[in-house]
Amino acid sequence: MRTEAARLDREITEGYERQAVITSAAYALGQAGLWKESDALLRTSLSKSHSPYYLMSQLGGNARKQGRQAEALSWYQQAFARSEGPATRLQWGSSYFVALVELSPKDEATIEKLAAQLISEAGGQQNAFYERSARSLQKVGAKLGSWNDKGQHQAVVERLRAQLAPVCGKLPPADGQRQTCEGLIKAG
Repeated sequence: MRTEAARLDREITEGYERQAVITSAAYALGQAGLWKESDALLRTSLSKSHSPYYLMSQLGGNARKQGRQAEALSWYQQAFARSEGPATRLQWGSSYFVALVELSPKDEATIEKLAAQLISEAGGQQNAFYERSARSLQKVGAKLGSWNDKGQHQAVVERLRAQLAPVCGKLPPADGQRQTCEGLIKAG
């Protein structure tokens, strides 16, 4: 595995091909228990990547699998910060949100801030409640609901619902996006 990963790293230079090959090689190294090698391959590829947020997310996954929670959250946050494009930002933001709730559920302030940012970004997009973006936001809504399953974070949920309401209200009543938007954050 080490030899093959090193060969691929050395020989693959085309950006899109490299992105696919390096993430696959790093995954295989991790599956073989070669975490240091997987992390090293991903880290050295960051500066060569046209979309480093893919690699950062995988570094977060590696750290998470090894129990390094703070490092995992840092990588997920960096991946979200570097992500580009409206749908991609919502997708990477939702991945960071899920990891944040799962790894640091008591960090109410950061959870609320990130959810509010995702709502704000969705509010600035034309089709945020369709297809990939809708699925990303629904993932956030579902995770928010399970995080507040006993009403222990109801104040946060209500503030986020209040922030989301005018975003949904701008959508035409007959537009399917409105129904998706209104269903994101369930009442407690």
